[in-house]
Amino acid sequence: MNNRGFRQTTGAPIDRPMRLRVLLLTLALLLPAALPASAASDDPWIFEGGGWGHGVGLSQFGVLGQVQEGRSVLEILQHYYTGTSLDTLPGNHWTQQTDGLWVGLVSNTTLVDLEAVGGSLTVCQPSPGCGHVAQTINEGEWWKFEVNPENSAECRLRHVDVTNTGWSECNATISGISPSTRLKVNDREYARGTVRFDPSPAGFHAVVTLKLEDYLYGLAEVPSSWPARALQVQAIIGRSFAVATAVERGGPTGNEKLSSCGCHLRSTTADQSYVGWSKEDPSKFGNEWRAAVDNTAGDILIHPQSTYAFQIAKSFYSSSNGGASENVEDVFGGSAIPWLRSVDDHWSADPAINPLATWTVKVSDEDMATYFGWDRALDAFVLQGPPDLLVKFTGVDNGGAVSKTLNGTKIRALLNGLGFGYFAPGSPTGTTVRVSPYITTIIDPPGFDDIVGHTFEADIEWAAEVGVTKGCNPPANTLFCPNDSVTREQMAAFLNRYLNLPAPTKDHFTDDNDSIFENDINRLAEAGITRGCNPPANTLFCPKDQVSREQMAAFLVRAFQLTENTHPGFVDVAANNTFVVDIGKLATAGITKGCDPPANTMFCPKQDVTRGQMTAFLHRADQN
Repeated sequence: MNNRGFRQTTGAPIDRPMRLRVLLLTLALLLPAALPASAASDDPWIFEGGGWGHGVGLSQFGVLGQVQEGRSVLEILQHYYTGTSLDTLPGNHWTQQTDGLWVGLVSNTTLVDLEAVGGSLTVCQPSPGCGHVAQTINEGEWWKFEVNPENSAECRLRHVDVTNTGWSECNATISGISPSTRLKVNDREYARGTVRFDPSPAGFHAVVTLKLEDYLYGLAEVPSSWPARALQVQAIIGRSFAVATAVERGGPTGNEKLSSCGCHLRSTTADQSYVGWSKEDPSKFGNEWRAAVDNTAGDILIHPQSTYAFQIAKSFYSSSNGGASENVEDVFGGSAIPWLRSVDDHWSADPAINPLATWTVKVSDEDMATYFGWDRALDAFVLQGPPDLLVKFTGVDNGGAVSKTLNGTKIRALLNGLGFGYFAPGSPTGTTVRVSPYITTIIDPPGFDDIVGHTFEADIEWAAEVGVTKGCNPPANTLFCPNDSVTREQMAAFLNRYLNLPAPTKDHFTDDNDSIFENDINRLAEAGITRGCNPPANTLFCPKDQVSREQMAAFLVRAFQLTENTHPGFVDVAANNTFVVDIGKLATAGITKGCDPPANTMFCPKQDVTRGQMTAFLHRADQN
C-alpha cells in the first residue's frame, strides 16, 4: 500500500512522506471557486494511531510497563502527574461514611429487573418508612421495579407472573446487601451498600449508596491479575478521581447530586467503570484487587496548586496512548492544569506491553464528506502534533473550496462512529472503536492506480481533486499515465480546467475540428494564452504536437500573468532563446526549479513535458 501519511515517534520531528503533505500554514491548498467536486472514491480513508482513550494523565498500560521495569508506586504517579505527592483523606469525610457516596447504576429508566443471590433481600417502598410495602425478594425469584405507563409519577414492585404490590411513589430502597447476599440489577450483581430508586423526569434513577472504599472494591478499570503495584496505582488514582469528582458535584456535604443520574458518580467510563461484585469475586482475582485497595486505604494524590478539596489532584487516566500523554486543555478544553501535562509514555506504545499499541480504522470517502457536510473531502494537512494533534481537512462544497481544522480528540470522535459504525480490525461488531487522539497516519484515497510512489504523486492527486485532470483511460479513468508526454491539446485542457476560462466567441484554428479539446483550445486562444503554431498567420494550433518545457514556460507565463524576472538563468538556455524570458519568469515564481536536481543549473528546454510534470507546474503555480 502506498503509505501517504504522517508518522512521529515521541520527541522526533514529523517526517514528510509521499502521500500526506505536511505543509506550512502558508501553503494550505487553494481551490478555484468554480471547480466542481470530484466523484467519491471507492477507496477508504485510512487512519492509523496508537492507544485507547482520551490520553490525558496516566496510561494504564504505561503503568504496567513501568512496574515491569521496577518503578515504585510513587515514582509512577509522579511521572504522569507532575508535581504531585500522596496524602491521606480524612476518615470523617462524607465520602467515607455509610451511604455517603451515591453511584448511578441505571439512569432515567422505567424498568429494572431484580434478583437476590445467596439469600433474601428486603425492598422498602417508599423509603424511608416503608409506608406502602416492605417486600422480601427470595433467591431464585424474578422481580421488576417499573413505572406505571399511565402515570409516570407512580411505580410498583412486581414478582413476575406471581403478584405485584400496587402503584405508589417511585421511591424505594433495597437493604441487606453483602458479599454473601447479593442483589442483581439488570443481571449485574452488587455486594455492598444500599440500592435506591429515586424519581426522575423520565421515570426513576437506580443508584447504590456506599462508603468510598466499598465503591473502590467494585471499580473495574484494570485486570485484577496485574502486578500488585499496578493495582495499587489504580486504587490511588481511582480514589483521587472519585473524591475530586464527587465533591465537585456533591459539595462540601454531599447533599447535591448530578441531575442526569441522581448520583455523585456514574458507573460507566463517563466517570469510572463500577461493576460491583464481579470485580471482587475471589474466582476472578478479586482478593488481589481488594488487597490493593486495602493497602492504599485513604491514599489520595495531591498537588499544591489544586483547588479541589484537600488539594486533591483530579487524576484523569485512560488505557493507553501512542507514546505521549495529552495536555488536559487540548482534550477537554479549559485552562491548563499543572499536574496534567504531556509526558513521555513510550511504555504505552510498546506492543510487547500494550496490545492496543497501534490501530487502523478505515472510513469511506462518502462518509468523510457526510461528516463534514461537504460534497467531497479531499485531503488532510498536519499543522502540529501528535500529541496535541491538529489536522486541516480540505474539500469541495457547492463548487467552492472548504476546509476545517480538527484536533485529535475530534478525529477520535469521528472514528468512534458518530453513527457510522466503524470498527477496528478484530473488534466485534457493535463495540466502540478503541482509538485515542494520538493519530500518526492519515491516508486519503488515491486518485489513480499508476501513481503510487511517483515523484509527482501529490501533484497529480491535487490536479484530480480540483478537476484539472480526469485520467488517461476513459471512461474508467483509473490510470493517469504520468510519464506520457503532454500534447498541445491536452495542455489546453489542463489549463482551461484549472483557469475556468470564458466561452470563446469564435473558432480560432482550422486544424482542431476533430479534437475533443477544441473548446479548450479556443478558450485558451481567446484569453491570449496561445497564439498558434504557424506564425505569423497562426491559423493552426497543431493539437497533436508534443509540448516542450520551453513552450510550457510561455503558456504558463501568459496564463498566470507573471512579470517578475530575477532568476540568474540556466546554463542550457541561450540568451537568444525565444523563450529565455518566459523561463526566467517561471523560475522566479518558483514554478520550475530546473531539470537536474539537486544542482538545478539546467532547464532542459527542448525536453517534452510529461503529464506528471504538467500537474507539478500547475500545483506550484497554485501555491504561488
